[in-house]
Amino acid sequence: MIKANLTCKAASRDAVASCTRNRLLLAGFAVALSLGLALSPQSALADEAPAEDPAAPAEAGDHEGHGSDAAFGHAVAALTATVVNEQSAQEMDAYTAHLEATAAEAVRASKVDAVLAEALSHKGAPYAYGGTTPRGFDCSGFTSYVFRTALGVELPRTAAAQAGVGEPVSMDALLPGDLLFWGRGSGVYHVAVYVGDGSYIHAAGSGKGVRVQTMEYFHPTFAKRLI
Repeated sequence: MIKANLTCKAASRDAVASCTRNRLLLAGFAVALSLGLALSPQSALADEAPAEDPAAPAEAGDHEGHGSDAAFGHAVAALTATVVNEQSAQEMDAYTAHLEATAAEAVRASKVDAVLAEALSHKGAPYAYGGTTPRGFDCSGFTSYVFRTALGVELPRTAAAQAGVGEPVSMDALLPGDLLFWGRGSGVYHVAVYVGDGSYIHAAGSGKGVRVQTMEYFHPTFAKRLI
């Protein structure tokens, strides 16, 4: 009779241990995958461990059950650590990308400032057909001089040729430093530097020289971005 009771108790402990492992599996994966928090297998097992009968003799199955519980707890903890590490790596990648984008924008801003400062410094310079210096500019001579002096960038000599460089940009998305063009294809006949707020600076023509004007006065056909 005593032996039968011991057998029932042992079987009961095995059933409880199996149920505990199943609950740990669900809880461990939920924590690992949903919350990303570190799971303590020791505390989890302590919460769910079945009460032992002091009078019951130790059996090999008990040791094996506790050993498998501990191994499972360590496996869940390792899975949790992996999820947390992957999440941290993704956050670090996103932060690094943000820093790189911020740095790139700062570099662009400094280049735009240099181009605009150089262009605006020549307001009032005379117009000269074929001119490429402050003694006299034509439209493409002016933009070539500005980009070369401010950034060391060599642009083609004519407005039509300059229209072939850079990236196309919508007229609704203009940024200071963009080049504005009038005409199409080989028929491009004028170029200017956008300064923002619907205005641009250009070598306007004979008797006008380098000046700032608005798009309401003379609206460009398309734009290119070099910076």
